[in-house]
Amino acid sequence: MSSPSQPPSPLAKVIAFLSSYGLATAVLLMLLILTFLGTLEQAEHGLVASQARYFESAFIDRIDIGACWRALALNAYKDIGNVELPLYIVPGGYTLMAVLFVNLLIGGIIRIRKSPKTIGVIISHFAILFMIAAGAVTHHFAKEGNMTLREGETKDEFVSFHDRVIEIEKLQKDPKAKRSVLVIDESRFRDVTTPGQGRTFTHESLPFDLVITGWKKNARPKRATEPGRRDEVDGYYIQEISNLDETGAAMADEQLASACIAIAKSKSGGPVQNGILWEMAAAPWTVTAGEDKYLISLTHRTYKLPFAVRLDHTEEEKHPGTERARRFSSNVTKLSDGHEEKRLITMNEPVRSQGYAVFQSTFSSGENDGSGGVKSSGFMIVENPADHWPLISCIIVAEGLLLHFLMMLARFIKVNPWSFSLGLIVVFNAAFALAMWKLL
Repeated sequence: MSSPSQPPSPLAKVIAFLSSYGLATAVLLMLLILTFLGTLEQAEHGLVASQARYFESAFIDRIDIGACWRALALNAYKDIGNVELPLYIVPGGYTLMAVLFVNLLIGGIIRIRKSPKTIGVIISHFAILFMIAAGAVTHHFAKEGNMTLREGETKDEFVSFHDRVIEIEKLQKDPKAKRSVLVIDESRFRDVTTPGQGRTFTHESLPFDLVITGWKKNARPKRATEPGRRDEVDGYYIQEISNLDETGAAMADEQLASACIAIAKSKSGGPVQNGILWEMAAAPWTVTAGEDKYLISLTHRTYKLPFAVRLDHTEEEKHPGTERARRFSSNVTKLSDGHEEKRLITMNEPVRSQGYAVFQSTFSSGENDGSGGVKSSGFMIVENPADHWPLISCIIVAEGLLLHFLMMLARFIKVNPWSFSLGLIVVFNAAFALAMWKLL
């Protein structure tokens, strides 16, 4: 601690500010506002877009006042139309959570007075830090995707909701030959959006360099009617279309169809080949190099599972007297290393195995999808290294607060705080474990 005659150093001032109650209060207040605005905008912009703008971003670029206004049903009194408030230096959820992490670490773990009176509070602060870390791990490392199975069908891979890639595969002359696919991640070319701007990708196994340009998030090829277009490829160009649906709401990311222009430049001086890559294309773009052919496609990334899933039976339960679904359930078989395991998946009860969680997300009776009446289920697959961390954090927070309460109670009734508190915690935990064992 600085003496009264010596003013605190700049470093001490910074640490005091970062660990202050005032900063914690301001961050929590801003998180409350972001949660409120993000929830309102979600009604028109969708869950993914609202999450990206408010909770996963370093800074918020704008607030859609019109969407928030309509979400509050205030347009019944006055319609203000589409009004947006541009922002430039307002921190988003990612930045605020990082600041809160530092604030709790310095103030709630390092600088807090260490004594029996504060041990419960320190434990609770540690648990909250663990929960914030779980959010960061989930944001950076979790994988989410979809797998659709018809009854009797087996798959061991799923398709990402949001991650797009360009796949390059050499067409094998031997149908039994092992497939080999080169993958270019979307993050490496999604910024080449303006005409004339491109990025070149090369690989030693390819006889050509691939240049990507004209990337558009939601687009479709359209026949070019204007002569001399610079972005024309074989009589077509990429037309950017709106990300809003017919009702004016933002379309989910997985509903958008991205497109870009690809240019294959032969390394041996052969002809340059141009093509349009589009997610909805019926077939990959084919590049010819000598006697070899390469299939190039823009698609969602495919992830391999460490096990396979076979759909044995699926069914839908409806609310009595209505056509509204009440429950989807699927009987599946997990296939791994020659072993079969029967499991049941329902809407709120996923199957968890080897770091993956399989959730029931959709159901089809097969009557209108051209499958001839074969039922199918859609499963959301999540691989999250921090899957159980929030639950562990909540348990630790509860234990810390319980310990703090019992320590205060022990002092009030003048008994030994440690033996009283720890004894009761052991009894509470044993009772809780017994209750869970009986319930499950």
